[in-house]
Formats: sequence, structure tokens, C-alpha cells
Amino acid sequence: MADQSHIQRIRREMPAAVEHLYLNTGTFGPLPDCVTQAIQERMQDEWRNGRLGAEFFESMIAIYGRARRLVARLLHAGEHEIALTDNTGEGLNVICHGFNWQPGDEVITTNHEHISAQAPLYQLRDRWGVVIREADLGERADRALSEAVSEQITGRTRLIVLSHVTWTTGMVLDVAAIGRLGRERNIPVLVDGAQSAGAIPIDVKQLGVDFYAIPMQKWLCGPDGTGALYVRQESLRYVTSTYVGYWSIKHEEDVEWALHENAQRFEVGGRQTAALAGQGAVLDWLENVVGHDWLFARIAELHAYGWHALQQVPGLTMLTPQAGASGLLAFRLEGRDENEMVKVLREQHNIYVRSIPNSHALRVSTGFYNTEEEIDTLVQALKGL
Repeated sequence: MADQSHIQRIRREMPAAVEHLYLNTGTFGPLPDCVTQAIQERMQDEWRNGRLGAEFFESMIAIYGRARRLVARLLHAGEHEIALTDNTGEGLNVICHGFNWQPGDEVITTNHEHISAQAPLYQLRDRWGVVIREADLGERADRALSEAVSEQITGRTRLIVLSHVTWTTGMVLDVAAIGRLGRERNIPVLVDGAQSAGAIPIDVKQLGVDFYAIPMQKWLCGPDGTGALYVRQESLRYVTSTYVGYWSIKHEEDVEWALHENAQRFEVGGRQTAALAGQGAVLDWLENVVGHDWLFARIAELHAYGWHALQQVPGLTMLTPQAGASGLLAFRLEGRDENEMVKVLREQHNIYVRSIPNSHALRVSTGFYNTEEEIDTLVQALKGL
């Protein structure tokens, strides 16, 4: 049984999660108080004291460093293996465009990838003649991943790009198996962590992948325009920095031009420091107030509860393969248009979910701040449709 006092405390710190029936964390998570407080404090400080002098610069560097350090703890990586980004897509682009592509080189992906992962691959195809090979995981993304990917490997394969949790069905893919496969074949692996970071435990070392891109605004409930990219130290050799700037280089006497010998070489210029203060604040809150172990268990618990409860709705076809796997539930309701259902649920019941156009499905996110009663309310609303 979940600790109700802990849940209520969390919900008091997330006003949007109380104001609405908020089941759309897979798009944007509700902000906790600590984020807005940290952003406001930083902006007030800059407004009052100016952005001047060594003290200001040192405080900015400290905020950047804290954000990297807390992301590293979340992913079980080294701080030197973390680059700050604006979003998942930036991290994916940094890696995809860092290879010296030749016409006919091949990339393997799956048929359940988000446009943020597909877009840079399409650009590589159109610009450099790179061939995209797609592993078919089936409608629910539950086909054996290693088998599907292995079928696509050739002598021209140079990169594998895939999600950890599919945005379409919430399936947790066996990324560790692909990490092993990549090491055996000397093929680097890039992971889209948009639906996994903050939703399931992640240990990039155990997964054995080379690159892992995450956002902050979804399951981590952080500010827009913040994210991170993990680059395994030993995998720097695969990727060249495509665009560079002040933060990419060493600042040492008698050194005219030298990139950092770690993931920071993929950072370019100054970011919104107040947003990074918010990023650090929410990562600390999730780790030390909410608790990583608790929130991962809670998301899985609600996912299992919703997986079973939703299947009581007549005419509902569940697309999510297993209960308790991630935080995403996808389903179709016979005879109902998914976009119309999103509108009706929002306007008539104050319930926020989203549609998945590829599969004409509805998608529900079970955040750590949600309750079983909210899922019951959704079930009753769907039955009423």
C-alpha cells in the first residue's frame, strides 16, 4: 500500500496535479514548487545584482556543474560523461551528426521511434545518402528486440538508434541486449531516453550503451529547454563535435584551441542559467524528497493498476504489452476517434491524456503523483463514452 501522507505531500507541492486530473506526464510533467522558486530566485538575483564580475560567473559555473552532477547520479554515470542540452532532440542530433558519414553507410532503428529520433536520421539520409534500416517490433513493440535488430545488421552498419521506452505503447525495450550486441559488432548504440528518464531506473553502465539522451520536462518534471546527453568516455572516439563554442573548449594558458576531453565538448555557449537552477532543484527534490526508489516503484504500481482497470472498459483494446513495465498505457476504444476522446475527456471531465496518431490510440501516463482514484475516474469516464 502506498504511503498516502507522502503522496499528499508531493501533490501539495505540484498544484497542477491537483487542479487537473493530470495523466499526460509523457508529454509535459507538472512542475513542483522547487522549480519555480529556484528560477525566480536566480532571475531576481540577476535582476538585482546584474550579470557582472567573477562572483556572477562562478555562481553560473556552479549551477551548470550541479545540473551535470545530479543528472550523472540519476543515470549512474560519471559527471564528466554528461553534457547539458536543451532537450532530447539536441542530444540525438549531436551524436547523429557527429559521424563522418559516407554514402551507403547504414543506421538501424525501429518502427516505434519518435520523430525526435527519426528526424536526424532522415536528414542523414537526404544529405549524405545514409541508409535507414528499420527493425519491425510489431504493433505492440513486443517482438524480441535483439532478433529484430540482428536481422538488420550488415557490414555497413555504423549506428543503432532506439528508445528505451517506446512512446507508442510504453514497452520497455531490452536496451542492454542491444548494448551487448553493439559491443560484439563494434557498433555504437544511441538511446532516446525521453520516456524512460524519471520513469524507470536507468544505469547506463549496466545497459552498456554509448550515448543516452534525456529531457527534463517530461517524467523529471523540470523546466522547458533543459536536458542532458550521456556520452560514455570510451565512446568519444566515434563522434566529432559538429558545432562548438565557449563551453566546448579548454580555457588554459598557452592553449589556443583544444576541446574538452569529455562530454562537455558537446556544449556550445551559455544557457538559461535560471532554467538550469530549476533543473538542479527538481533533480535534487526527486532524489532526496520524493526518493528515486519510491517514485519508480510508485509509477510501476499505478501502471499495473491502470493496465488492469482500463481493461474493464467495454470495447477497449490494450496496446501496452505488460502491466507495471513503465509509466505509459496505450489503448484503442472501438468506434471512437482518439482525438475526439482527448477533447471530450478534457472539456467534460478535466482529464488530460493524449492521442498517438500512428496507432490511433489514447495514451495515459501514470505519474508518481497520481492516485488510484484518478485512474478509477478515468475508467468511469471512458465507460460513459
